[in-house]
Amino acid sequence: MLRRILLVIVVLVLLAFAALGLKGGVQDLPVSETAGQTVQSVMQLAYGAFALLCAVTTFRGRRWARFSRMGWIVSCALAAGLASVVWGGMTLATGFLAGAGGAAMAFVVTWLLEVGARDLTNLRAEKP
Repeated sequence: MLRRILLVIVVLVLLAFAALGLKGGVQDLPVSETAGQTVQSVMQLAYGAFALLCAVTTFRGRRWARFSRMGWIVSCALAAGLASVVWGGMTLATGFLAGAGGAAMAFVVTWLLEVGARDLTNLRAEKP
């Protein structure tokens, strides 16, 4: 029961990240003035799309789940790291720290998703 509650919470978090990433990327892409800003906006769109894909592949197309989760972790790291440098004017060291933080956050969310979805396929097999 607690795993199902965790799963619902994590899927809602992923859907929120998907909405934020897609919305932010769509808003930032047209106002990007440099190549770095354009790349960061594309990474923001990517993390939004991968967040949605993570939520979907938890229930359907599970063979793509690992790919979507890895894509989400990498795109979160790149979007976070690039944002502080290309939009905020911070140093590269700050960008690396922000990227590491983004990757760590995404890793924890995907781990919680994995824990919440554990035995999900066994439940489907048991239904009549």
